[in-house]
Amino acid sequence: MLRLEDFMEIQKLHHEGVSISEIARELKMDRKTVRKYLKQAPRGYERKPRSWKVDPFRAHLRERWELGVRNAAKLFGEIRKRGYTGGATQVRAAVAPWRTEGRERAFVRFETAPGEQAQMDWGHFGNWGGRRLYGFALTLCWSRMRYVEFTQRQDAETLLNAMVHAFEYFGGVPRTVLTDNMKTVVVDRVDGQPRYQAKMLDFASYYGFVPQVCRPYRPETKGKIESTIRFIKGNFWPGVRFDSLAELNLQALVWCGEVNGRIHATTREIPQVRFPHEGLTPLNGQPSYDTSYVSHRQVAKDCMFSYRGNRYSVPHAYAGRSVTVREPLDSGLIRVFDRQDRIAEHKTATGKGAMIVQAAHYDQLPRRSRTAEVKPPLSTSELAPGPGVGLHYPIPEVEFRPLAIYNAFCETGVPGDRSSSLGWEEVSHVTSV
Repeated sequence: MLRLEDFMEIQKLHHEGVSISEIARELKMDRKTVRKYLKQAPRGYERKPRSWKVDPFRAHLRERWELGVRNAAKLFGEIRKRGYTGGATQVRAAVAPWRTEGRERAFVRFETAPGEQAQMDWGHFGNWGGRRLYGFALTLCWSRMRYVEFTQRQDAETLLNAMVHAFEYFGGVPRTVLTDNMKTVVVDRVDGQPRYQAKMLDFASYYGFVPQVCRPYRPETKGKIESTIRFIKGNFWPGVRFDSLAELNLQALVWCGEVNGRIHATTREIPQVRFPHEGLTPLNGQPSYDTSYVSHRQVAKDCMFSYRGNRYSVPHAYAGRSVTVREPLDSGLIRVFDRQDRIAEHKTATGKGAMIVQAAHYDQLPRRSRTAEVKPPLSTSELAPGPGVGLHYPIPEVEFRPLAIYNAFCETGVPGDRSSSLGWEEVSHVTSV
């Protein structure tokens, strides 16, 4: 049985910060025994906290944490430059309690006024057709009316196109739209303030709402849309069968009509009953915002330009010029503009390497004859003499004479001496080759 003196010595050493193993060695006890009597000790005092090498840098770590730097390795590198000599383990242990603050912090549910706010977000729904499938959702915060649409892209054009469909589904626009810090909405943050994408600002100006983003790492700020995404995955998605995105989106619209007609779990009212009092800014027949993909292309001399791996024609008058190509989403068409004038329209080609040509684009183009004029062959008399040119002249006839005659002419040829000369009449008949 343990003596009282040993029991008190265990408590004393433990209070001084000595480890269980060191206490066991010093008192020649088993570690299990030491641990047993430590559990039986009264808790009338607190153990003296150990000092860590990271302690002088906790204020700096907390400041950086509040600014959104949540990577322990990055924080470790920063304080190393400030003189920290400890290891990365202490840094990870120092920031570990801060990671659960958002989950443990209590908050008051925030309810907005009618027409004040809508929240939107994306959800991932696996793969389909070899590509990722995404679900876009937008919820009106006061009435809890929902809109859902499925796509296979998350680029800016697809996001704005889905928002247009949502506004048209509701027939109006709220005063603010809240989202998270997605790259299609926010470029970055400067001094904690978001810098919005230019296309999003233009879109918001067109429809007259104010874009808002929640604080980083604060998902409860947009809790209504977070719960909507979870509700879609749990209520609509299980068991869905479809052969195309169009069919899937049609089913999603039918589902929206059903759930918007049920009693909401939070408000205990039917969203469709509350909706007439939402007070959205009506569209009043305003044309839909153009969410087309826009690019600029150079027209070649053959009146063709390249777009997404295929080639399309334009009227010949625009050869060598730059044109603007607009591709409306889900239309299957591309439209070609010269400034504000539409000069061509084509069906979007499938695959790669296709050439889409409209014959009318070449109607007024001057044509050059490619047929060479056939000329009659030259006559023999027109051919200049020379090797390899047509027919040669016939070989002349030469009179053959004994060489003695020529020798006599060369040796004694004196004018006036007829005995030793051939005479000019005879010489004129001699032809040499």
